Amino acid sequence: MDQVSDFFTDLFSTALWPARWYCGTWTDFHGWLYIISSLVICLACFLIPINLFYVLIKRKKDLPFPFFTLSSLFILSFGITHFFDAIVFWHPLYRLHALFLFVTAGISSITVIYMYKVLPYVLTFASPQQLEKVVQQRTLELAKKNDDLLKLNKEMDNFVYSTSHDLKSPINNISGLVNILKMEMPAGNASVDELLNRIESSSMRAIDSIQNLTGILKVHTEPYDDLETISIRTIVEEILEENTILVRKNQAIIRYELQELNVFFSQTALKSILYNLIINAIKYKSLDRQPEITIRSFPSKDKSVEIDVIDNGLGIDLKAYGEKVFCLFKRFHDHIDGSGIGLYTVKKIIESKGGSVSIESKVNVGSTFKLTLPQ
Repeated sequence: MDQVSDFFTDLFSTALWPARWYCGTWTDFHGWLYIISSLVICLACFLIPINLFYVLIKRKKDLPFPFFTLSSLFILSFGITHFFDAIVFWHPLYRLHALFLFVTAGISSITVIYMYKVLPYVLTFASPQQLEKVVQQRTLELAKKNDDLLKLNKEMDNFVYSTSHDLKSPINNISGLVNILKMEMPAGNASVDELLNRIESSSMRAIDSIQNLTGILKVHTEPYDDLETISIRTIVEEILEENTILVRKNQAIIRYELQELNVFFSQTALKSILYNLIINAIKYKSLDRQPEITIRSFPSKDKSVEIDVIDNGLGIDLKAYGEKVFCLFKRFHDHIDGSGIGLYTVKKIIESKGGSVSIESKVNVGSTFKLTLPQ
């Protein structure tokens, strides 16, 4: 026990040994080769644990934490022993050196024991070749499933189109027969007239529903690849001309604030987008004022063009419906007939071409739809 006590009491003492330079015959080349090699090993043993801990932090869930920690401590303590191998050439701290050797021996022993525990787990790691094979297999499976989904989607589209066509004919026949009955039936029977009007109204709603359904399918299947430089004003004027009766009946005022006169976009897509927004602006006008619609365009960030469609209509309560504005079959003014697919169509079309749409709106003030078109 006296030896152990003396060992720790004189742990930092250098009195009992000469510096290593004076132990034996060292040439300058031999001594400095030993010193530099020991210091380089020491530096490497300090840097390796830093990299191991970085990997461990990034992949903590995938790697055995105790094993990496023990390995890092072993490498670090091993580096410290080499540091002392260089230091004793000038300061013979052999007791401290021996203590670190003992610590290194303990850590290395624990690391070896723990290694046997984690070895089966480490052996389960896949090699790069195995991982590449798995990726290739999964890619083939995904490609097959994607092909199956495309085929199923096409079959569903064909089914819906076929069903829509098959339903449209008998419903049109019903409407025609109702009109014939109205002409053939003697006037004055109010109950029969009301019944026929209801049948006609129901058949018209059914036709509208079928047309809406085919319209939704067109949005999802139409590529809108007719890209060209088109005039914004020309598109708007085409829409107004095709809906002259509606525009004049509601005395709608159209204003232009066009900093960008043209855009490079699908003509079919842009016409469909602006049609829905302009017709909605007229349809959902305020009864307290004449409808005014402003078409504004200007350069936006990332070489895009922004087109704003601004109206002074009924507006939408965004606090209540903000997340549902562009959802399918969502309507916000029940006292006006509508299908609930217009804004959904706008969002789907513009996003399919890499653009975006947003809305600012206040109830009884109006709405602003902001379209961003990539160029």
